Amino acid sequence: MNSVPLKYRLLLIGLLPIIAAVLYFRGQNYDPALIDFKKTVQQEVLGSVASPKVVQESQPLPVVQDIAGFRKIGEAHRYTKENLYEHVDGHAEYFISAGFQGLTVTEYVAAGSKATEAEIQVEVFDMGKSIQAFGVLADESGEKPTPVSVGTMGYKTSMGINYIKGKYYVKISAFSPKTAVIKFSKGFADTLPAGQNSFEVFSKFPDLGKVENTRFAKEGYRGLDFLHNVVEREYSTTSGKIKVALMAGSEREMRSLLSSFLDYFGKSGMRYEKIEIGGSEAYRVIDKYEGNWFLVRSRDAVFGVFGTDDEGILKLFMKDKGLRTS
Repeated sequence: MNSVPLKYRLLLIGLLPIIAAVLYFRGQNYDPALIDFKKTVQQEVLGSVASPKVVQESQPLPVVQDIAGFRKIGEAHRYTKENLYEHVDGHAEYFISAGFQGLTVTEYVAAGSKATEAEIQVEVFDMGKSIQAFGVLADESGEKPTPVSVGTMGYKTSMGINYIKGKYYVKISAFSPKTAVIKFSKGFADTLPAGQNSFEVFSKFPDLGKVENTRFAKEGYRGLDFLHNVVEREYSTTSGKIKVALMAGSEREMRSLLSSFLDYFGKSGMRYEKIEIGGSEAYRVIDKYEGNWFLVRSRDAVFGVFGTDDEGILKLFMKDKGLRTS
């Protein structure tokens, strides 16, 4: 049996440190979802501000044949993440990044009509969570939409009505100006389940003054990677413009979120001081870029309050909010 020539043995020995370095580098850049998938899935199912993803299957909606004087024609069309581009080519990635789970498209004509072409088209986007349905609606509604009393936050479009109900974002298009689209839209809204996470986030905002603007950030709010599903509202007050960022979730999630804030302050060198008002908890953050702002935690929400350094405003957040110290 011939032995390996010395030069090859030396070459092999020289390669060992390189191989070890490559293995080490890959080990430092693993995807934790591949290692501890049970923990990752559990965090995603919670769907809190700590995790932007939601793992759940979209259950197809039951197709309603007759609604408010209209009857369904043709077959309902179902779309998933894999084929959504077939229906909203060029815009599919936006919906998917916003939390899209599934889409059902149906068409209707007047009950007594013999028409074969649709008079109304209904698109129901299952966005996984009501807060994500709101985010899409806020993005698509424009600056000053004309409100209508349909579903939640319904508004008129050039062709019909858009609104949300629970986790569903609904777009109803009428192909004739004579179509009773509002009557149909209300009837269709009654067929949708509200679900367990009906959109109630606005009730958490205090009354600070006139609401000038409301927007939604699905992830990375103000450049912070631990902030997801944030609703920001801008107010006009007697002391100027104030912005309030709302992050909602369970008491455990909000406690964890506050810890993430404090950890970030410590690592970034940002100073803060705790404020005690009536046994409740808030923080003044000394921010050289934003100016001083407040961080307030309630039982099921955390608020960022920007544009004021007046501690008196904190009472509006603490009133009936169940605030308490950790």
